[in-house]
Amino acid sequence: MAFVERYVPQGPNSLLSDAPGWSSSSLEEVASSGPVCWKCKGKGNVAEKITNKRRKLQQGGQVTSDTIMPIARVKMKSCTVCHGMGFLSPKKKEMSSIASLPGMITMRRRYPTDVGWETIGPQAHAIWLMKCRGYDKAGLKEQAERTCGEEKQAEDQHPLALLHKANTMEMVEAGVVVPPIEHPEYPWFPFNKGEQLCNLVGDWRILQRVGSHRWTTDDIVTAFVAIQEISKRINSDSKGRQLKYLDLGCGNGSVLQMTSWGLIDKYDLQAFGIEARLEAVMLARRSLSFNIGKDRVGDTISVMHGDFRDLEEFMPSDCGRGKVSHNDLGQVQEFNRVKKEEKFDLVTGTPPYFQVDFTTEGDAQQKKVVTSAVINQGGMPTSIQSAPARCEFRGGVEEYCKAAASVLKNDGLFVVCENWLNNDRVYSGAKSSGLKVKMVYPIKGKRGRKECLFGVYVLEIDHGDQRDDDCVVKEPLAVRTECGKWTVEYAELLEGMSIPAKCNSA
Repeated sequence: MAFVERYVPQGPNSLLSDAPGWSSSSLEEVASSGPVCWKCKGKGNVAEKITNKRRKLQQGGQVTSDTIMPIARVKMKSCTVCHGMGFLSPKKKEMSSIASLPGMITMRRRYPTDVGWETIGPQAHAIWLMKCRGYDKAGLKEQAERTCGEEKQAEDQHPLALLHKANTMEMVEAGVVVPPIEHPEYPWFPFNKGEQLCNLVGDWRILQRVGSHRWTTDDIVTAFVAIQEISKRINSDSKGRQLKYLDLGCGNGSVLQMTSWGLIDKYDLQAFGIEARLEAVMLARRSLSFNIGKDRVGDTISVMHGDFRDLEEFMPSDCGRGKVSHNDLGQVQEFNRVKKEEKFDLVTGTPPYFQVDFTTEGDAQQKKVVTSAVINQGGMPTSIQSAPARCEFRGGVEEYCKAAASVLKNDGLFVVCENWLNNDRVYSGAKSSGLKVKMVYPIKGKRGRKECLFGVYVLEIDHGDQRDDDCVVKEPLAVRTECGKWTVEYAELLEGMSIPAKCNSA
């Protein structure tokens, strides 16, 4: 029997695919079909209403305007969105990146040279290795003198040499194209087709795929607010204090890594991210090897494959893809220990916000399988990785609140981002989970716009000591001016995350 449900059912089948019901369960299959068409709901045709007017005679045989009645006829026509296929074609940019686009290390951000701008924050481990190998101004000449011929050619293709080239190249190309060779010693190397090692914050970087889900403005604002608010909550003199941090639905690890970047030098940080999309988990772990070193991945910062709704009984993932666990047992045990014995000082989340109807088959909850996912707000993304990041596959803000409340310390903070249209859902989700909204940071996409784009909300455990009017709503922060440049306020936020921005602001 088939059922229509609000979210992907919990249980092991939740992890059978990165986007259950989207269409395909692997990247190799998405070339044939994309998501179910949002307009025709997979039928391939839609109803076209045609209205005719028919005259009706009155008893006296005379026709008057009062007796002209509209008669509606329904005619089916081919759907203009999917062209009668019932599904949307996958994103061309994503498919071309999977098929042919080589990996790349993007060029370093442009830094202002006239104001003495310097990168702040913890140095990326790979940058430290690069300098240790002699790739700096002092060591470049020595490197050139020491190598020649085939040895020089091999050295030029070394991951750290290519990283140095990307960090020093002129702004004439997007970055350095790298050979498709895997380097186990450097997991962050973007050897797969379509992969890019991109700038994040400071000199930290993140692996992303062209045409797939990538980090956005709401990610960096959420991370900035989380760093600021938890630093206020914890005594500023407590450098080295233990801090437990969890990011729900961490995706490629953008918020997890940006927030950790801002906390790792101040506190004895132990951070965890939980994500259901296996591809995103693997990318996040590889990114972390660039930023903190592969030996600290799974120790200082861990990314676990799983459904964040299953925190109560979180186990190593047995996701049905060959029955192989994609989590280290020791990491899962440590997470369960922290969750039960210590709990978390800080939890973050950037929930998706478009609602989807899921058709499932199977009677028992643990055996339900999603057969289709049809979006009922807007259009389903045609990238299989972007779909669960934007659409509520495994829960909206209410589920995030519920999960955060179950693992927060009594004085902990939950920082969550949400579409401004769902503002009321944040408050109702908080209330039903025993949380309260402490502060709100409204964000506008452009100055002068009437409505906000999204908000970043700071929540805490409700101990019953707050009135409804105790919540502080900040003045809206606009990202761009009317002419498209960054506002001074947003530029200051970016500068606080070690991203040069004031030279590009109004």
